[in-house]
Amino acid sequence: MDNFANIGKAVIIQSLGIQKNYTEVIESTVDAIDYNNAACINCKYKAVIETFDKDSRPYADACSTCEHCPHKALTQKNVYKKIYHNEKNRYGYRPMLKANAIKVLLLLHFYHPDSNGIIRNLDANELAVNVGCNVRTIWNNLKTLQEYTYISYSKNEYGLISILLNEYENYYLPANKGGRGFLVVSKELYKKLCNIKSLVSLRIFIRELLSLDAPELKGQASIDYKNIRELRNLLPAYCKPSVIREKLSVESDIFTISFKDDVVRFQIDKEFIPKNEKTRVHDEYAESLEKFIWEFNQNVAYVNSGGISPACLSDFFTMKTGSPQLHLNQ
Repeated sequence: MDNFANIGKAVIIQSLGIQKNYTEVIESTVDAIDYNNAACINCKYKAVIETFDKDSRPYADACSTCEHCPHKALTQKNVYKKIYHNEKNRYGYRPMLKANAIKVLLLLHFYHPDSNGIIRNLDANELAVNVGCNVRTIWNNLKTLQEYTYISYSKNEYGLISILLNEYENYYLPANKGGRGFLVVSKELYKKLCNIKSLVSLRIFIRELLSLDAPELKGQASIDYKNIRELRNLLPAYCKPSVIREKLSVESDIFTISFKDDVVRFQIDKEFIPKNEKTRVHDEYAESLEKFIWEFNQNVAYVNSGGISPACLSDFFTMKTGSPQLHLNQ
């Protein structure tokens, strides 16, 4: 099991359940021409702007003229923009998962999938130990994950499991090609998530990890505020405000949570701030690469001295580079 895993955000969101569609109104302040300015009172272009439709050519020409007028005066104006959120269109849809299935799906990413998302020779007993369940639960959830097309899997004659993460190749695509980025999760953070017994809490906490890793925050934020209504949009209909409050009132090892009226304040443990997670995985990969280069150079010396054959060196290189690609940027 690796110390870090890159897990596709689209797959995580699908597994937690697609958010209900909603419209958000964003308010902002912009500079605008003050047509009450004395220089504008008798201007014909002001009259055109007040008379013609905004989609008309005279209106556009008048606005362009006013924009370049040396006599214009500016004022502050509040503008409102409606943003329609539809996660199904953005991330795609699969049936949401229950707690153990979510934990199994996350865990699989720690077993160094290759560039095609293939993981070889997994032991169901080891998976059960890491999730904190019995082996039968592992097999049941692998079957569920396959039915819902998150993975494909097979078992060999020795009882070992081969896995294909079906969307793995999309994790690292740019946004214009359908990529939605990935979340870096450490083994320590995964263990904290596995300790969460409530499915409601698990869904909310993972969603908060995604929120704090939003591109505009650059992975550096440690505090997030959510209205109870916003949290309800993320959850099944049975999750009333009282249920959400109850589940979040239980002590968490990942977040410090407080309530004020209908607003929930999440403060993440500094160890798990997304930027810190990425720094740690970068350092680990850099150390592994330095070690690999040193070992590789040692083997080249043996080849040059006739100690081992070039074929053995090729086997060494294949063995050492069988780990996942070092994707550090989203």
